[in-house]
Amino acid sequence: MSDKKTFSKIQREDIGIMITWHPARTCLSRRDMLRGSAAALMGAYGLAPRYGLAADIPLEYDGSKFQIAAPEPNPKRGGVMRYGVLNRPPHFDVHQSGTVGNIGTQGCMFDNLIRRDPRDSGKTIIPDLAHSWEIAKDAKTYRFHLRQGVQFHDGADFTSADIKATFDRIAKPPAGVSIPRTPLFRAVSEINARDNYTVEFKLAAPRSVNFMMSAFASGWNVIFSKKTLEENNYDLGKVLYIPGTGPFETQRRVENEVWVMERNPNYCEQRPALPRWYRQASDNP
Repeated sequence: MSDKKTFSKIQREDIGIMITWHPARTCLSRRDMLRGSAAALMGAYGLAPRYGLAADIPLEYDGSKFQIAAPEPNPKRGGVMRYGVLNRPPHFDVHQSGTVGNIGTQGCMFDNLIRRDPRDSGKTIIPDLAHSWEIAKDAKTYRFHLRQGVQFHDGADFTSADIKATFDRIAKPPAGVSIPRTPLFRAVSEINARDNYTVEFKLAAPRSVNFMMSAFASGWNVIFSKKTLEENNYDLGKVLYIPGTGPFETQRRVENEVWVMERNPNYCEQRPALPRWYRQASDNP
């Protein structure tokens, strides 16, 4: 490949325990700058270009029996996974973040209301803590039915109050809290917990169903417990041990070195076969 090309030779760069490959760029046009800025903004919103909006979404979906995969009959248990990250998270509040430094490190500790399907590279919306939904024909009411028997890592039961508290905070952050995805929920006028396992979102004006469901499914919109939010004045930036409902929970962390997570034995899907997960930073600022 000629040096006169926009992309010259691929440069190999070793960083700690990770190897990354960067194309050497020789020029950057105004169009490139605008395209890059738009991509960064969409990424911060949780609507990254590699995902875009989801595929067509049914107005009614019954996923009460949904499983992302059938349990293996004889899973091999044990072992440790070690995973290197480029840098430490800037803080511990996933909602206030727009960087993989948080979601790449903490994502396994939490679940979402609904999520992208990893089996088709995120093109489809599938259940997570909500197993089913109904969307009004006028696209102004979204009702979700939640899983029962789910617990946070601290033993607290998961209910619709946690969904309401989470999205109330995202849609209308309290003073001193800044959440990049707040604009996605600007049309939301009410969030109501109809009972312990039903939550309803009402919109002041209709939005594309595809857009709203993609917003709900953003990986950064993890579900925190109402109790944890209230105990910390709705700001979790400095809270290391944040109980989630995900397959792994914090065991210990050493600043700039390692974050050790252990499997959640009460995970609602199925008990993770991997007992421990290490995330190691490859830089030491």
